[in-house]
Parts: sequence; structure tokens; C-alpha cells
Amino acid sequence: MIQILFRKEAEEDLRSIIAYFEEVAPEAIGNILADIYRSIDQLSSFPRLGMPVPNRSCRRIVTLKYHFKIAYELASDRVHILGIFRHQDREV
Repeated sequence: MIQILFRKEAEEDLRSIIAYFEEVAPEAIGNILADIYRSIDQLSSFPRLGMPVPNRSCRRIVTLKYHFKIAYELASDRVHILGIFRHQDREV
């Protein structure tokens, strides 16, 4: 199993997601985080699961239920989570 590490930008993305949904749908936060972490957990066993991002050195997956994008880079023994964002917010 490969180690998963979060860049500070990805940690900030998670805090922003939580803050946003605390305002608009606090009851959904648990389900949203479960969706995000389910996808990240899959990367520890299947690090090439995501699609390569054209013209970049990273890959991305989209969460199943809430369609958050998770951008990540592969190293020999770890996955670096670069960012987590709503599908419609940024392009990666």
C-alpha cells in the first residue's frame, strides 16, 4: 500500500469545503468527506486509478457521489494530494 500525503493546499481545500458546506448544508458534510476520503483511500491501493492531466505531471480522479476533483502526483512510494475541489470550480 502506498502512503498518501496531503500538500498544504489540499488541506486548505478541505477546510474550505467544510466551511462552505457548514453554511449551505451542514448535514451533508459527513457524507461529502466520506466520498472524498473513499476516493483517496482507493489511491493507496490503485495509485494509477486516476486519469493523467494533459500537459501536466499530475493525475486526477473525480469522487463518485459529489463529483469533487482530486489532483495528485505519484512518487515511487507515495501519492501527493495536490488539491481537492468542486468539479465546476477549477480545471485540472
